[in-house]
Amino acid sequence: MPNTGPEIQVACALIWRDGQILLSRRHQSAHQGGLWEFPGGKFETGEDPKTCLTRELEEELGIIPRNTYFMFQIPWDYGDKLIRLWVYEVVAFDGEPQGLEGQDVNWFSTDALRTLQIPKANDAIVRAIGLARVLRIYDPSLAHEPAVWATKTEYQCLLYFRGLSAGVQLETAVDAALTHGHQVILTLDQLPYFRAGCGVHLRKTDRVSDALTHLGKLNKPWPITAGIRDEKDIDRQRGWPFDALLISPVLETPSHQGMQALGWERFSELAGKVGVPAYALGGITHDDLFTVTEHAGFGAAGIRGFQ
Repeated sequence: MPNTGPEIQVACALIWRDGQILLSRRHQSAHQGGLWEFPGGKFETGEDPKTCLTRELEEELGIIPRNTYFMFQIPWDYGDKLIRLWVYEVVAFDGEPQGLEGQDVNWFSTDALRTLQIPKANDAIVRAIGLARVLRIYDPSLAHEPAVWATKTEYQCLLYFRGLSAGVQLETAVDAALTHGHQVILTLDQLPYFRAGCGVHLRKTDRVSDALTHLGKLNKPWPITAGIRDEKDIDRQRGWPFDALLISPVLETPSHQGMQALGWERFSELAGKVGVPAYALGGITHDDLFTVTEHAGFGAAGIRGFQ
């Protein structure tokens, strides 16, 4: 994973237990005192992100993480200092959390957590809670009937019915996907079938003004996604309210003919700049998920590898 030199490097964790998430409250005398935050702290000299996180959680909370998964990085400018948050998800740990440094700690449901005052730099973490690690993209030339395709996997996925025109097939597929616990992203032309549990995928051809107008009429669309290939795309879409990004093509693939593959190092470089979860797309299969997280990514996305 990339490192950035002059930034202050911080590791923090989204810690789960029984469907709730653990937060700690900053001391009133501290910077942004009184706000709730995801536990963690600054790197010490020579530490890598995971080592830092393990040490901080033991020192602050008295717990030792067992199952830890990388999520994404957040580069943040406070004006007087630059920081980089390395965000992890902890789903199992040893010990009972307590505020060993005198801080308040508490467990919150995801709904309650969204009502709390937190540092602005943590907003992207809140928006990423519950996001599926696998994004499956529909291809009518490869897949079954859309509603059947939507229910083929038992693990939770984010589903993108790319290229499927508005109509009964799309409506039935969206209903089937949501009924089976999946998440769905729709393009602007598919929004007549938007309902709770759906997000929106913004394409490079969409006008920003049109996209924002559509989004403003929807009831809490989530997640909002878009695709990028380079820094120009990042700059062009900086004002878009996305929760996650697809970076492609990482590897050579028939769906991106004529495009040079980015490769894993370039993917990692881009993923470290966007400040939201990044999906690797292009020649990716479910088996690549570990490789994705080893290169600063959040999830695996694909067409042929996920049919």
